[in-house]
Amino acid sequence: MTHVRVPDAPRGLRRIGLTGGIGSGKSTVGKMWARKGHHVLDLDALSRAVLDQPGEGLDEAMARFGEQYRDSTTGTADRGALATLVFNDPAARATLESIVHRHMWAEVARLEAHLARSAPEGIPLLVVHDSPLLLELGHDDHYDAIVVVLTPEEERIGRVVRERGKSRDYVEGVIRAQVSDEERRERGDIFIDNAGATDQLEERADAALAEACGLIESRLDAIE
Repeated sequence: MTHVRVPDAPRGLRRIGLTGGIGSGKSTVGKMWARKGHHVLDLDALSRAVLDQPGEGLDEAMARFGEQYRDSTTGTADRGALATLVFNDPAARATLESIVHRHMWAEVARLEAHLARSAPEGIPLLVVHDSPLLLELGHDDHYDAIVVVLTPEEERIGRVVRERGKSRDYVEGVIRAQVSDEERRERGDIFIDNAGATDQLEERADAALAEACGLIESRLDAIE
């Protein structure tokens, strides 16, 4: 997997990383926080936008791989054709990932700079990164606290098969490509249990966010 430099957070901005395996409910937690007014950046959505919207990232990808990979109807990337290209070509895959990740992080930097400029003077600004590959990419050190959503594997498989129409084989393949829950427990700071019924998920999510904020504050006090 291609590694791209992660930009430093603007002065006074604190990052919380939100992650979890496929089907864990991580994005559901992120949406809950966003509805309550917290700043949540969906890194997966920002990555998709690089190829799904007009812009420098799309132009770079087309210049690198050729206009035959542009969808003639939408004018954006033909994801099916690109997927076929990179499936058996590791070099092409690495190039495409590099393009997508560089432009995604440039957009993150732009959004964070805007938020930092808009924040009241002297008030800490918290920004959450909803990042499915935070641990897989080794981005731990770029976050002031990492919140992990944990759900038993069988529940995760069932959710994705039922709600997204994916095959069991597909979901199991994704799970094998991601870090294990054991590793998530070792590298995360705060954990949200999303096993079983989800009627109390919002309460657990709010408690985890409050705990993350407290952890960041205590770490800053220790530095000072």
